[in-house]
Amino acid sequence: MIETRKKRTILISIIGLVLFLLAISSASYAYFTSNLDKTGTGSTNLGTAKLSAKFIDTENLIIKNMIPSDSFSKTFSLENNSTIAMQYKIVIKDLVNEFSSYEDITYVLTDDAGYRKAGTFPKTTQALSDVLTLDANTIRNYTITLTYQNTAVDQSPDMGKTISGKIFIEEI
Repeated sequence: MIETRKKRTILISIIGLVLFLLAISSASYAYFTSNLDKTGTGSTNLGTAKLSAKFIDTENLIIKNMIPSDSFSKTFSLENNSTIAMQYKIVIKDLVNEFSSYEDITYVLTDDAGYRKAGTFPKTTQALSDVLTLDANTIRNYTITLTYQNTAVDQSPDMGKTISGKIFIEEI
């Protein structure tokens, strides 16, 4: 009888310990799960009277706590209100990329027609597109998708890191 009580106590203790470890690991995973911090509200216009960009939320790009395989997209439209075609580049300004393995962050820029450009997301301010042309009185929709590539290298040093900047339209 005493032997059965000891076995039951040990079994209950083991089950309790396993449940406790599961709860702790779930909470840790939730903490490191990616979240997006949107600053600002409504549409934002950038550019000149001839060329303007309208963002669904804001031109600010703030990504916190990405984990490998996470993706983040930013959508905006560009409108040419002039009577002539306009040339421009899509640029990320005031960029802060805290990731030490920044080459693991990739981006794809697409528009209404499809693929435009892809590559490693920059570590410093630079153009995300080649020179583009928008015909007179035309609107074009863009999506920039950032992905944190899952690699065989230890990526834990980048837990809790942030990417921030502003998407900007630079007329050529």
